[in-house]
Amino acid sequence: MERYYSDTLCQGLRLLYFQSDPSQFAEGVQLLETAVANEEPHAFYFLARCYGWGDGNVTSNEKKAKKLSKRGIELGSSLCVLGADRMDILKGDVKNAMTGTLEDAFNDVMSMAESGEPMAQYAIGLFYFWGDMLLNFQKPSREDFAKYEKENAAQALKWFRLSAAQGCLPSFRNAFNSVRNGVNGVTKDLEEALRWAETMDGKVDMRDYYHSFILEYQGLKRHADAIRWCERGVRDGVSVCIVDLGLVYLYGDRGAKEDDAKALQLFNMAADAGDAYGCYNAGRCYYNGWGCATDYNEAFRCFDQAYQRGHQAVKSYLAQCYFWGRGTLVNYEMAVRMMNRLISENQDYPKELMGYCCLYGQGISADMIRGKRLLEEAAQANNGQAWMFLGDMYDKAVGVAEDISMAVSCYQKAADKKIPGASEALGRYKKTLFGKWKRR
Repeated sequence: MERYYSDTLCQGLRLLYFQSDPSQFAEGVQLLETAVANEEPHAFYFLARCYGWGDGNVTSNEKKAKKLSKRGIELGSSLCVLGADRMDILKGDVKNAMTGTLEDAFNDVMSMAESGEPMAQYAIGLFYFWGDMLLNFQKPSREDFAKYEKENAAQALKWFRLSAAQGCLPSFRNAFNSVRNGVNGVTKDLEEALRWAETMDGKVDMRDYYHSFILEYQGLKRHADAIRWCERGVRDGVSVCIVDLGLVYLYGDRGAKEDDAKALQLFNMAADAGDAYGCYNAGRCYYNGWGCATDYNEAFRCFDQAYQRGHQAVKSYLAQCYFWGRGTLVNYEMAVRMMNRLISENQDYPKELMGYCCLYGQGISADMIRGKRLLEEAAQANNGQAWMFLGDMYDKAVGVAEDISMAVSCYQKAADKKIPGASEALGRYKKTLFGKWKRR
């Protein structure tokens, strides 16, 4: 890069495109802005990318992207020309700033790419990958379209891989995902995508991809490889990988022996690093007594942290905590609020608890018809607590006629699930000589 860019611009590019710590992006953008202030032509392309595509976590602003692209083109940046074409803003004043043709700009960037400049290689890869070559230069007939698309996909992959070998993260992303998913004419081959990615270890900062490697290796039943990347993530402080390894130990079916205590230790490590999924899973352990004694107070604390950090599924556990008063005071309104949010998000929710709240008007307006329906749906899914609530409903004639035989049947199913209080409820009844159930 040093051959084409100033030290300031090179350092900015390294922070934005050659490492994956987002806390360093702002400094990278500032360095680009300094290079732009110094009227460095190619700096306008990279800062325009930030505003056009959100690179560096910059808020998109097409007006700024156009202004930067236009000035960069005026200063002679061929990268700005290709970038404006890719952003579909090479028109009007931006296009009028050109002194040469799009083909001239392409050839200039290609020369940079052939000399080994990784960001130019990335730009050439994009030109092939997204069809700019196809639409601007080749313009094949309908019969030849597929042939050219496949050839261009191969060219794009070649340039992405050359760029990635020098550490360019977006090039790695495009090369890996192209083969992993079979995009734009690239043949889908997960094994090949992983094989190539392994060769990039030590060349590219792949921390953002460790989790993807783990999931793909698990899907392929290559558990030793999955655990290897889990452990690599733990060493590198990648919290999602710490959780991944915790789940391996929690379930004991992914290449390691079950060890709930080890799982909890890892979940807490991820939670301490601010990971919402780590908080959620640590809470599950405390709530269910996995690897520790049941501790509802600690479970609620973890669940609340996960919720504050944006975890979605934790609302189901929070609903249970508020409903039963586990780790917090009983609060039916909060329980219903959590369940309604899950419903609005089309997520699973504890129907037996919502059914109870509707049946008795707890935290929500009473709706006995809905309450009964939700309890029956949960019971049909073999939920023991739903059977317990249905037993109470028939026993106490809540929204239905008293039906002792139905109450006993429901309590028996709840007792089979070892629901607390079910056996005691059954003890309130006895059979007559004629086989009919009645209260003792």
